[in-house]
Amino acid sequence: MDAGKDVLAKSRSLPTKSPPTYDKGYWTGLKLVLEKYYVPSYLNILAPRMKVAYVDLFAGPGLNRIGEQKVPIPGSPLIPVAVRDPLKKHSFSRFIFSETEPEYSNALAARVALFPEMSAATQIIRQDANKVVELLPGILKEHQIGHCFVFVDPEGLEFKWNSMVSIVSKTNCDLLINFPSSGIQRNLQNPETVSAVQSFLGPGSENIPAGADEEWAIQLYRKNLAKIGKDVSTEITIKSGTAFHYHLIPAVKATYRGSPWFENIFPRAKEIIERLSGEVLGIIADQIDRRQGTLC
Repeated sequence: MDAGKDVLAKSRSLPTKSPPTYDKGYWTGLKLVLEKYYVPSYLNILAPRMKVAYVDLFAGPGLNRIGEQKVPIPGSPLIPVAVRDPLKKHSFSRFIFSETEPEYSNALAARVALFPEMSAATQIIRQDANKVVELLPGILKEHQIGHCFVFVDPEGLEFKWNSMVSIVSKTNCDLLINFPSSGIQRNLQNPETVSAVQSFLGPGSENIPAGADEEWAIQLYRKNLAKIGKDVSTEITIKSGTAFHYHLIPAVKATYRGSPWFENIFPRAKEIIERLSGEVLGIIADQIDRRQGTLC
């Protein structure tokens, strides 16, 4: 939240007045908390050995305003630089963002420019994420990137399974995937949307069993991730405080040494985040901004 206030204050100095923000419920902050957990461990393990890149395929405008209080928090593209973390000893060498909405991409470019350590190393591609995936191997090769962390955060079913196969087969990467759980059961049973769900889920979704629900869909998706090499994964529930929810799926390749950042970070992060909901973030925001008492 402190980082968000800082980005908001800096944004007010931009030539463009009132650049857009991404305004959603408090629960939006939870996925960014998870990303904040992930980044230092990823960088501290891989960045000393090679150049690493951060890839955000649904980047947005770079600043979120969440909940009724419109609390500013950095958008996912800015988390690695805007959130200061004493555990983070290294940095990304390249930032690659995909954003098709012109107002969002322009706002993101302006906000990236507020961070000198980031601006010269950032590429914003104003094309559909499924097309950007095809460009990514060439970009990584051009900048001698050895590995990348890819955040896949669509609002719905926009990211196709074929694109997931492409990015995993053609790049060395770890993934953090937003799985749109709410509504997927309805979409599985709706003839007008079932083809979109199948394109998202991949193999095994050709024949949807009677009563297929979000648990069936998540397990199929994780099974498919394992088949293409991302055989270490879990799902972390993001709760809004109402019926709306979704899951985050971090997915990596198992190595002969195991996956230390996965084993050490995600179980604890899962435990913490699944105790929370968007309502709790709203309470915390009130406590910070209104100097109320703290939670026990």
